[in-house]
Amino acid sequence: MADFSICSSQLNLWLMVSTDMIRSKSLMTLLLGTLFCIQSSLDAQNKPAPKGVQKKPTQNKPQSVQEQIKSKLPHQDGKSASPIPVRPVDPKTKNAVKLAATQIDAIIENRLKAEGQRPNAMANDAQIGRRLYLDIIGTIPSGRESFQFLSSSRSDKIEVLIDHLLDHPGYASHAFNYWADVLRIVDRSGGNTYIRPWADWVKGELRKNTPWDKMVFEMLTARGQVFDNPAVGYRLRDFGMPLDHLNNTIRVFLGTRIGCAQCHDHPFDKWTQRQFYELAALDGGVRTSLPRSEWGQKNMKATLKIVGERSREAGKMRQIERWNRYGVTETAAQLKYPHDYVYDDAKPGQVVKPSVLFGTLPEAKEGESRQEQLSRWIVSKDNDRFAKTLVNRLWKRAFGIGIFEPEDDLMDDTPISNPELLNYLTAKIKELNFDMKEFMRIIYHTRTYQRQVTYDDIDLTQPYYFPGPVLRRMTAEQVWDSVMVMIMPQPHLYQRPDESAYLAALNVSPNLSSLQLQNAVEQVFTTEADVRKADRLELYRGLTLRRASELPQPLPRRHFLRQFGQSDRQIISDSTVDGTVPQLLALFNGPVTHMILEAGSVMHREVIGSRGTNQLQVIFLSILGRYPTTSERNLAMQEIQYNTKNGEGNLGYGNVIWSLLNTREFLFIQ
Repeated sequence: MADFSICSSQLNLWLMVSTDMIRSKSLMTLLLGTLFCIQSSLDAQNKPAPKGVQKKPTQNKPQSVQEQIKSKLPHQDGKSASPIPVRPVDPKTKNAVKLAATQIDAIIENRLKAEGQRPNAMANDAQIGRRLYLDIIGTIPSGRESFQFLSSSRSDKIEVLIDHLLDHPGYASHAFNYWADVLRIVDRSGGNTYIRPWADWVKGELRKNTPWDKMVFEMLTARGQVFDNPAVGYRLRDFGMPLDHLNNTIRVFLGTRIGCAQCHDHPFDKWTQRQFYELAALDGGVRTSLPRSEWGQKNMKATLKIVGERSREAGKMRQIERWNRYGVTETAAQLKYPHDYVYDDAKPGQVVKPSVLFGTLPEAKEGESRQEQLSRWIVSKDNDRFAKTLVNRLWKRAFGIGIFEPEDDLMDDTPISNPELLNYLTAKIKELNFDMKEFMRIIYHTRTYQRQVTYDDIDLTQPYYFPGPVLRRMTAEQVWDSVMVMIMPQPHLYQRPDESAYLAALNVSPNLSSLQLQNAVEQVFTTEADVRKADRLELYRGLTLRRASELPQPLPRRHFLRQFGQSDRQIISDSTVDGTVPQLLALFNGPVTHMILEAGSVMHREVIGSRGTNQLQVIFLSILGRYPTTSERNLAMQEIQYNTKNGEGNLGYGNVIWSLLNTREFLFIQ
């Protein structure tokens, strides 16, 4: 456990870094950090042996300083790492990308000129490098990566970095974190429905760069069980709630909220209850539960008597049967108006005639179901709302604010800050056949994206004309994944334990004999234990050290990620970047901070392995992605020299690391 001590220069160091580099309102609670300095475990290597204990003589082997470090952290040998294939960008389309980026810049600059505004200055190399890492792969760059980018003299180094990061496995990991919040991805829906394979499927599709319309259509029309067809997890997420599921679908993919019209005419939009039910009629035959007569276990009661009604085996047996009865099918059932329907345009109990909200329903193909018709209408290039909703979401991911807000409540009279820009982007995503990676490649190549952020507070009641991105705080996943970069080498290579054996054990046939049921239960117990064992290999100080996308979805309430704003996935896009006291305490003296200073962490190895004059640069490059200013260097060296005089030089470096972690500059994306 680290010790605590009061540092004489901590206040000055904190104030200098935060006020010089981030011109925004201070978080008053951060002042508490000036009271403490963490006793770093960086000096563990030089700690004298207790009296009466004689150290073993070291062997004369030609080892580097890093090789001599002993660590209890996982992932030191890289044995559990595995390469993750990602579909790369096409270098042949670079000219087309740059041309589209130039056209976007022209549209924005013309609008700024018309509004009497000027674009922001261009970001410096340190700002744009760190921003690209955080926006594309969801982490800060390592110290070495920051050094390589800043040291490069190539005139096209930003373009090279963009393509490199888009080809990185972290691209899919970071994109998954965003869509998991939008789609409300969970491992278990309502605690009863096991749908983790859906999360793995989404990550796989993002790695393959499957076009968005194909990906959405697959989720909307998937049939069967999650064991065989993971995309059915999207429907099973709203198990037994077909009307709520329809509302969520239209909100997520068409940016329109029709939920109020489920019970009455919409009070703020044009949608009527009749229109809601006409749309729902296209989806009304879909069921999320398989018949017990076909999928149940007829020998369940007899087997329960053998193992005991309240035994552990009995509980697992019931769970296996229940999970195998969750699946998606489509019947010929027709939807009827509810019994309490009060409007004159239809009668309670009357069969609903299917229709769409706007545009035209595509003609049914031979053998096509109503729900497949609905899905084709949703993802059609003729359906502008599908494309507009997507480009606005992706644009907001890069700039921090959408062309229209909120991004999932588009009405006929919604203010559009730049209609010409929205129309151009809508046409472009269609031209790209909904290739999200190529679309974002264009955005990152724009001068508009590469400008300095707007530091002033944004008035959301007024249009924002994009002189540059807005200043944003990291998401919970970006903070966590950035911390992982400072703790473990190549964190993107470590995935959740493979559950294929567990899935095979769960996926049992109906009507098993009593003995087969008992054997199935034992097999599930065995494979569950194997998964837990694999998880424990990556556990340290109560935390599993993997990227956020490779952790349970979502995490428990008290986990670091939840403290920093990860949602419980009950509501669409419910994550937050608001600051809280638990976040403050987590960075001040939480286990994550101690791990960064732990012997064997990436930070520890890089600092210890550097020459004295370079150690401070390594710290700044690793945390803030830039070199220290002259005043910062002088102040930090005072802290280091003060501790060196007292025989605790490494403590000074630990204090500097801790101070930088607790600045706004670390938490914000410039």
